[in-house]
Amino acid sequence: MTVWFSADWHLGHAGIFTHQAERAAAFECLDDMDAQILDRVNSVLRPGDELFFLGDFAWQASRYGHYRQRVRVRKFNVVRGNHDSSSLARHCSLFKDMLLRKFQTSRGRVKIHMLHCPMLSWYGLHHGSVHLYGHSHGRYEAQLDEIFPGRRAMDVGIDNVFRLTGMWRPISLEEVVYRLNAGEETEERVPGPFED
Repeated sequence: MTVWFSADWHLGHAGIFTHQAERAAAFECLDDMDAQILDRVNSVLRPGDELFFLGDFAWQASRYGHYRQRVRVRKFNVVRGNHDSSSLARHCSLFKDMLLRKFQTSRGRVKIHMLHCPMLSWYGLHHGSVHLYGHSHGRYEAQLDEIFPGRRAMDVGIDNVFRLTGMWRPISLEEVVYRLNAGEETEERVPGPFED
C-alpha cells in the first residue's frame, strides 16, 4: 500500500484555466482536463492505496459521485477545501476540516498536519512534524521558502506537483519525506520561521 497526497483538481471548473496558465496550455478543454487528470492520477494509484486529498475536488457538488467513482483508490480521505460542499462527505472514507496523522516511512516516523491552506506555524512544528496543504496552486512556495528556510511544509496540489515533476499526479508519502528531509520526530526543539 502506498500513501498519496494531492489537492486542487478542480474537476469541472472552467474558471481554473483563467488562473492556471499551465492547465490552459496543457488541456484543450474542460472535458480534456478532467479526463487527463483522472487518467494520470489513476496511472499511479492502486485500489489498496490511500489518498489524502487536501481540498477543492470538483466544482459542482452534483458531480462529486461521478468523479469519485472514476478515482481508482478505495481509501479517499478529504480535507475540505473552500470549493468543497459538505455533500462530498458521502463519497469519502473521511471528510474533515483538518487532519493530523502519524506515518511510518523508510526514514522513520513522521507526523503530518494536513489543511487546505498553508500556515507558517502548525502543531508539532518544533519537533519535526510536516505540514501539507493545497489551495495556492504552488504560487507562494518560493516566497514561503525564503521566509522560512528549511521549512517542512509543501503544497501537494496537482499544479505544484506538476511544476516539481512534470506530471499531473499525486505525490507519495516517501516523495514528501525525501523532498522535506523529514522522517524523525524529535524531542529536541527545532526553531520556527521567525526564531534565531
